[in-house]
Amino acid sequence: DTTSTPTSSNNEKTNNAPTQMELRCVIAIIRHGDRTPKQKMKVNMTEPHLLAYFHEHCDNPKKDLKIKAKKPMREFLELVKLMIREKEEARKLILETSKKRVHPSSLDLFNKLKIMRDVLLRWKIGGLNRKLQIKPKSWEEVEDEEGNVSYECTEAQVILKWGGNLTKLGERQAINLGQRLRHEMYPNSPGGGILRLHSTFRHDLKIKTSDEGRVMKTAAAFAKGMLELEGEIPPILVSLVHKDKDSQHMLDPTGNKEVKHELEEYKVRINENLQKDLDFSNTTTEEHEQIVGPTSLVSMHKALKEVGNPRKTLFKIREVIGELLEKLDEMLGLITSGDENKIEGGEGLKGESELDEALSGIKLYKGETLLELTERWRLLYCKLYDEEKDKFDLSRVPDVHDNVRFDMLHNPHLGLSRTLGKLYKLAKLMADCVVPQEYGTTVEEKKSIGCKMCSTLLDKIKYDLIIARTDNQVDMRYMINMEYSDDHHINTHWRRIRTRLYFTSESHLHTLLNVLRFGDAHGCIISAKGRERISLSPELCYLTQVVMRLFEDNNKDVNDPKRFRIEILFSPGATATPLHMAENDRDLEETRNETEPLYSIGMDDLTCNQVEDFFTRVIEQGKAGDDDDLKTAKSSSDDKSKKKKKK
Repeated sequence: DTTSTPTSSNNEKTNNAPTQMELRCVIAIIRHGDRTPKQKMKVNMTEPHLLAYFHEHCDNPKKDLKIKAKKPMREFLELVKLMIREKEEARKLILETSKKRVHPSSLDLFNKLKIMRDVLLRWKIGGLNRKLQIKPKSWEEVEDEEGNVSYECTEAQVILKWGGNLTKLGERQAINLGQRLRHEMYPNSPGGGILRLHSTFRHDLKIKTSDEGRVMKTAAAFAKGMLELEGEIPPILVSLVHKDKDSQHMLDPTGNKEVKHELEEYKVRINENLQKDLDFSNTTTEEHEQIVGPTSLVSMHKALKEVGNPRKTLFKIREVIGELLEKLDEMLGLITSGDENKIEGGEGLKGESELDEALSGIKLYKGETLLELTERWRLLYCKLYDEEKDKFDLSRVPDVHDNVRFDMLHNPHLGLSRTLGKLYKLAKLMADCVVPQEYGTTVEEKKSIGCKMCSTLLDKIKYDLIIARTDNQVDMRYMINMEYSDDHHINTHWRRIRTRLYFTSESHLHTLLNVLRFGDAHGCIISAKGRERISLSPELCYLTQVVMRLFEDNNKDVNDPKRFRIEILFSPGATATPLHMAENDRDLEETRNETEPLYSIGMDDLTCNQVEDFFTRVIEQGKAGDDDDLKTAKSSSDDKSKKKKKK
């Protein structure tokens, strides 16, 4: 049932590997699938309606209000509709009486309210599709008749987040990946392979994710393909995918203040180094290393060479976004030149059926309106470059890349293929220089942030390996009743395989691979070929995978370290370039649903003891780093308190 030859899916066999070993455990860390662009809108408002809503629902007027429940969300939607009607009436009144132009700030607020309305109406109220928050910005003291003083909010900031949802393409890719790994990672014996083991309670499967909706849905879609399940994604998600506080900390440690501080420092350096007005051909290798790190990071140096002059490339990106906006504004003007009120429900709203697309005249993916798409690009255009300071915000480059890739894949019928294609090439090269550096530029920095972000996950993987190696039956949640084993014709009822699947975000894959390939003072567990394979991957795309398989050689002595060996595999995920195809033909393109094959990157004859020892050292290093940061923070806070006392 479980004997297998340890070899990667691209037929790169490890040297001196035994011909037959028994597979004991499969551990995979996988990035989520293709998603819609993550979007955020911030609006500062002093509208009486909004302030009244805030005071009605908040417990403390000085604290943020997070709106999640259906009833207050519906009330907020009605409030937005009311403010839109009032703004429309006020605008008409100004035009009729004074014949003056409406102030641009008033139009800006009006457009933002319309976008809020469209976003809130796009999906059913509730679920994982949007997040709404109201932050009080200023207050005034109010004294009642009895002389009691309280505070009232006079200005609030509305923050609406939406997007970042798993697309149908991402769902299909995850299902296909689950099916493929079922055949490639597990022995496919005549008796039925992993499906046979699973149906007879000999496959211990656990799936853990962070609390992001796209990550959980990716995990459910993968499980559907892997286990040949039928039906919709939500029931699979509820029954198989585990999301708890431990998983949240393990798979999304960005809430850690020390990690946040370190990541912010890297972003500042990226902004300094990657907007210099210098040509690659006229600079030295030392200068290249200062900009994108050591020469061993081949893909980054290759991208920098193609970029040529970073500052000139950034201006080109901004110029092409400007061209795109001109075309979108022209399209928007043609659609809204008629009476918008003739469109039932307003610009871009959905019809009665949930399957209806946006009523804006152009069908966009997931009901997005043309106004929302235009404002999405306008926001990027404004945030990318600060004209007053003459500075670019490099943190927006990955957003530009995500947005242009999304529109090329999902909105090919806009007729903007030439402009989007030009923008994609420029944004991709800059993103290849920027994104890996968000997790450190030098090797030491990459190791430092990697140890801190991944120590909890590595601790869990180490535990998984120990349990699989020692075969602790207590860890098995469900086991077959042996009294009925004869009815199922099970010859090897003692055999079991453990599968642990961890679904997370891009940041975790970057930091995990940095830890694995750069190692510690005692070395690493990745081969020279494996390090080269990783460094040649310019991007960790959607559904990037790091897989570990634990094998047991039953012919070896129980105390022989070589009895258990580990194979480490890597795939950069769905790397296919987003082809700009006609809507009728794009789903026929096979590359859209496929991911890169898995490549063997681990050292030859890597034993389980070697991996466990390596993880132990990395975990300790991560804890030591946290302790140092805490000591530094404590000493700085002590200094501040001493200064206050002196004053």
